[in-house]
Amino acid sequence: MTLPAPRLANAPAAHFDLEPFHVTAHRELAEFPLVAPGVCLNPMCSRVFAPSRSWQRYCCETCRKMDEAEMRRIGQKAAPALLAWRMGKYEKQDAGLRALSRASRNYVTRLQSEWYRDRMARASERRQHD
Repeated sequence: MTLPAPRLANAPAAHFDLEPFHVTAHRELAEFPLVAPGVCLNPMCSRVFAPSRSWQRYCCETCRKMDEAEMRRIGQKAAPALLAWRMGKYEKQDAGLRALSRASRNYVTRLQSEWYRDRMARASERRQHD
């Protein structure tokens, strides 16, 4: 006998009470923003613009959506490694779990470095074409 496939299409999404990073690090981001104020945060654009709000990071809605899609893709790559890293972060007994946690930490570090390098290269290339 086969069981019916689970119906997840209408399942509630995960909900965390942790506020977004820009809220948590508001003071720090004000002192050292991810990008200079008035420069679009989307590395494929990097256009200089006049922000209509002090917190505006993108020159337009299209750039915001493009950058959010990129961040979702990176998040999907990072999420399993972040979970595995946290699972074994304080592990003392299980060598396998410690090894998985270490591999996860190394993966996240590599992902961060590659993504940062790629974003900087795209922003630099875009500025050279303007």
